Amino acid sequence: MKKALIFILFILCLIVLLPSPVAARAGGSSGGSGGSGGGSSPTSGYVGGRSRDYYYDDAGYRHYYKSLMRRLFDSIVTLLFVFVSLGIMIWRKVRDWLTGRRKRALADTMPLDAETAARFENAFYQIETAWPSNDLSNVADLMTPHFQHQQQRILNRYQRHHKHNQLESIAIVSTELLLPEKPNRQDILVTAQMRDYFTDERQTATVNDQRREAAYIERFSEI
Repeated sequence: MKKALIFILFILCLIVLLPSPVAARAGGSSGGSGGSGGGSSPTSGYVGGRSRDYYYDDAGYRHYYKSLMRRLFDSIVTLLFVFVSLGIMIWRKVRDWLTGRRKRALADTMPLDAETAARFENAFYQIETAWPSNDLSNVADLMTPHFQHQQQRILNRYQRHHKHNQLESIAIVSTELLLPEKPNRQDILVTAQMRDYFTDERQTATVNDQRREAAYIERFSEI
C-alpha cells in the first residue's frame, strides 16, 4: 500500500512538472513577432487590461507559461511527495529500531520467581478481561495513572466508533524478567496467546459472529 502511494505521488509529480504548452498558430512563419527571422520570442505584459504571458517557438506556435495557481499546485504536490517519502522512511527506521530492541530484550532475560509471576499474571488477566468493555476504571489500581490514561484514550477512540476489541481464550505461555533490572521497577516479557478481533455495535450479531470465526488464536510477545 505504501509503495503504491509513493508510486502514485511520483507519477503526479511527473505530470504536474511537465510543461503545459497550449499551441496556437499566430500568423506567419515569424510567429507574429514583427520580423521575418525565426527563434523563440518571449512576450509578457498586458494588452487591453489582460495578461499576456506566452512565447512563440521556431514554428510560430504560441506557448503559455504556467499560471501562479499551476505553479503553486506543482509545489504542493512535490512537497507532499517529499514529506510522505520522508515519513515512510522514518517510520521504517523506528520500526526496525523497535524490532531490534525486542530482539535484544529476548536475549537478556531470566525466569521470574513464582511470587512475582503470580502477581503479574493476576494483573495481566484482569486488565485483558476489562479491555473489551472500553472502560479500565475497575482495574485502575493495577496501573499507573499515566499508563491508564494512555490506554483509556485508545479505548475512547474505539467507543466513538462503536467498536469493541474482543479478547478471548487468553492464556499466558511464559513470563521472563528483562535484564538488567531497574531500581523500583521490573520489566517483564510476557508471551501469551488469544483470539483478537473487533465487534461493531452498529452491525448485526451475524456479522460480528463472522468476524469472530475469521479470527484465529495467535501467539504474541510484549513487554
